Amino acid sequence: MMKSFCLPDLSRRAFGKALAMSCLVPGFARAQQAGSPARVTLIELFTSQGCSSCPPADALMLRLTSEPGLVPLTFSTEIWDYLGWKDTLAKPAFTRRHKAYAANVASRRVYTPQAIVNGRAHCVGSDRSALARLQRSPVNQSEQATVTIAKSESGWTASVSRTGNMPARIVIMPVMLRQSVEIRRGENSGRTITYANVVRDIIDLGAAPTGSASVAISPEMLSNVEADGFALVVQAGTIDGPGEVLGVGFSANAQS
Repeated sequence: MMKSFCLPDLSRRAFGKALAMSCLVPGFARAQQAGSPARVTLIELFTSQGCSSCPPADALMLRLTSEPGLVPLTFSTEIWDYLGWKDTLAKPAFTRRHKAYAANVASRRVYTPQAIVNGRAHCVGSDRSALARLQRSPVNQSEQATVTIAKSESGWTASVSRTGNMPARIVIMPVMLRQSVEIRRGENSGRTITYANVVRDIIDLGAAPTGSASVAISPEMLSNVEADGFALVVQAGTIDGPGEVLGVGFSANAQS
């Protein structure tokens, strides 16, 4: 049985101290240069508008959008909708992804704010030092992919180059680069929270072959969900059973 819980609040003084200490943590890009492979890191934050512990993590994702070598994505989950405020950005597919990750990498613990790093490990989404530590974790050198995205006449073209042969999928996740929400009930009543790279859909584009592949991305994939950016993810496993992230690309100019 899945165990769901919202982390307890930090006091204002404790949060201020934690925020100050986070400025002393080496940057993600610098940590990567210290010995980790030069690959893009995907951070998936599972958050909820009904969770009073989530705003610090939501704010951290905003800051991480400016960090090179990182793709932070925000998924709103439905697990706290029953507490008095229904998350306006949540979708059942995001909740299923949250629970699938919990089953695979978090001993079935479903909580918010929960961050999944490269599909391999979890930590509290507001813990910047833990995120940096997980980014430095060794990766499977034989199973990797690089993704480059270019504008084309009919939308975008992603070039995927992959090593290894474990079953994997190519997935596009349209995002809203910024979205502010006024929360009128529940634990965050009266607050307006701004979210970064808010995922609006999860679209399976098919199996990721070994070697090189070209993927066409149409504007309709984004306009149908009012997105203005997207992540393209090469990931082991399936949509319902996501595994290790092998590679990721990101485009923030979907309206250009």
